Amino acid sequence: MNKINRKNQLYFDFGRDYDAKFSNFFFSKNNKVLKQEVENLIKGSKNQDIFLQGDSALGKTFLLNSIINDAKFENDKKIYIDLAELDGSQNYFDELENFKLICLDNVEAINQELQVQVFNLINILKESDASLILASSSHRKELNFFPDLNSRLNQMTFFCINELGPEETVECLKFISQNLNIDLPEDIHDLMAKKIKRDFQNIKKAIIEFDKFLYSEKKQPTKMSAASFLKNF
Repeated sequence: MNKINRKNQLYFDFGRDYDAKFSNFFFSKNNKVLKQEVENLIKGSKNQDIFLQGDSALGKTFLLNSIINDAKFENDKKIYIDLAELDGSQNYFDELENFKLICLDNVEAINQELQVQVFNLINILKESDASLILASSSHRKELNFFPDLNSRLNQMTFFCINELGPEETVECLKFISQNLNIDLPEDIHDLMAKKIKRDFQNIKKAIIEFDKFLYSEKKQPTKMSAASFLKNF
């Protein structure tokens, strides 16, 4: 495995977001239990094994990165790995038993060779004080892995990132706008809520791109300028 030390971290840069913060993730009403569990992981001393499932664009990668970035783990060895970028040709997890926090994203994408490596990693970490978080776009019951790996995954604490409810989209728009220091009138939030997809990634992207649009077009944030932007978003 190619190793680059960066703040006590074996460094895989695929999908890494060093600016992600837990406080900037919008938890809908249906995700409050997940929020509590992540807070327990960050604030507590007990290690945890978590399997996190959610459809594409609901914020799994952002959430994993925000946990990795938390100040609690600043002086610990931790790592985020996008499994979709690996082909199983190397032993990628050779030294991870010495890590405090390991986040493996896109578990659903692993091939047979990586399945064996993930299985072995889970077994090794059982004897350590590391926390392991796996994220997948597919429910663990839908993963066609070999039986022993499926058994290990079923033993992990399971959480699902639920989609925003229709009434929560405006609330999420306001939350993200405020955290990005982008001041938008309420009628723009209402308009965007009707036009964009109801997921964390697309809502955040819409706000950022609209802010860029206003700057490039030298326009003010009005309902008309928002309508113009949304035509091509």
